[in-house]
Amino acid sequence: MSAEESEGAAAGTTPGSGSLEEDAQRASDFLKALANPWRLRMLCALAEGPLAVGVLAARIGAREALVSQHLMRLRAEGLVRGERSGHHVIYSLAPGPAAEIIAALHRAFCAR
Repeated sequence: MSAEESEGAAAGTTPGSGSLEEDAQRASDFLKALANPWRLRMLCALAEGPLAVGVLAARIGAREALVSQHLMRLRAEGLVRGERSGHHVIYSLAPGPAAEIIAALHRAFCAR
């Protein structure tokens, strides 16, 4: 498996690429990454568009340190990506099947 496939596998972005056991493990890891109210709030906010850490923190009512900690986990799982813009990093949902699932969660639970 290439480094790119390994990175995508963490977020379940390469479905069906391995055995049933491997695919189930990737799905389980993806769901574990989602199984936190703070991370779900962050993903719901990011489903509406890219945000800097400070804006994201204010939007979900959390300290920047907490948001940064959870963004590290989400980034490691391949669910979000960050792009530097001057002195800030702007975070957005990473493309792929995980983003589609987050969009569905957003429609079902976050849309106002």
